[in-house]
Amino acid sequence: MGEQIYLLTFLMALVFFTGCGQASRPFPQNADYPFGYKPGTITNKAALDAYSKWKELYLVKCKDNYRVVCEGPDETRVEAVGFGMILTAYFGDKKEFDGLYNFYKSKRTENANMMMAWNVSCEGINDPGSATDGDIDVAFSLIAAYNQWGGNYLDEAKQVIQVIKNSVVVKCDSLLALAPGYSKASPKGSAWGGCDLTDIQYYTPAFFRLFAQASGDEDWNKLADDTYTILNAAAHPETGLVPDWQSVSGIPGGNSDRVPYFWYDACRVPWRIALDYIWNGNEQAGAWCAKVSRWAYGIGPANIKDGYNLDGTDNNDGYHNSAFVGGFAVAAMCNSQEIADVFGAEMTSSRLGDDHWFPMSLRSLYLLPITGNFWQPSIAGK
Repeated sequence: MGEQIYLLTFLMALVFFTGCGQASRPFPQNADYPFGYKPGTITNKAALDAYSKWKELYLVKCKDNYRVVCEGPDETRVEAVGFGMILTAYFGDKKEFDGLYNFYKSKRTENANMMMAWNVSCEGINDPGSATDGDIDVAFSLIAAYNQWGGNYLDEAKQVIQVIKNSVVVKCDSLLALAPGYSKASPKGSAWGGCDLTDIQYYTPAFFRLFAQASGDEDWNKLADDTYTILNAAAHPETGLVPDWQSVSGIPGGNSDRVPYFWYDACRVPWRIALDYIWNGNEQAGAWCAKVSRWAYGIGPANIKDGYNLDGTDNNDGYHNSAFVGGFAVAAMCNSQEIADVFGAEMTSSRLGDDHWFPMSLRSLYLLPITGNFWQPSIAGK
């Protein structure tokens, strides 16, 4: 009888603390990934310090919610909300996560087919169209939140996943691809770009595989697999570098005046692709990440700057920051222990200039997988 009472008390306490926001996977987790190499030259403290600084500088209140300040006090971008929701889910900050998600929901627009307006302020909306990557990160973060706290987060994720599918997943001959955004004010009056213009950093195959499990829609697995055809169509055969923008067929810049070289969009691609290797062992992800990190290792982690032509020649402003170094550091986890360790060590360097919301956000995100704290969520939850 005593054991039964003890068990009942324990279960009631578990329910109570879960309801109060206690994370099932509190930081740090120190996960060993099924594949790849985790740097041995960086600690959990670096990840926590980066996150704490990000919260202090860029996470602000908006009435009863939270938002991320971007280029000025009156600007928040959907990508920043997506970054913030991933970070607060993995660091176990339920109040901040819920505040960001409520802010996200308050900024969904009919113009964007109920995706979030890509550029907003606390009080209003600066541009009502969407940017696809932010909503994808939000959907993924809700699956991570379901693993942390249970509740309705998985159902919420399924709703966002369906909105994304209905709005910006397009067919390009035999391939599935992503339109960069949706706007009823665009010439097409719907999704814009797509086959003739896409952004490869919007593609995170490891997330898409989770979306397939959550939704039961196999198109997400196809999009994950087709990502590699689109990626390799534009990747330089020697360096592996990809452009910020391209056509699905691989034309840098697409049929537009968009950036045709490796810059502040493409710098995120190594992180997004590497996850499919360290979590799932995808050989195409591993091969591309090994190639691009081998090129970056040849430059030297301490010498990486903010932009390159696809052949590896300079096209940058000379800034050495975590947006670029950190992306290569995650890719290096697909390469060798030696290369992973060298990049991990550079992520602690005082040389890095991260005094801006974008590299600071990406620094915080990249340090999660680098330190073994970007665990793979499960649709089964906690």
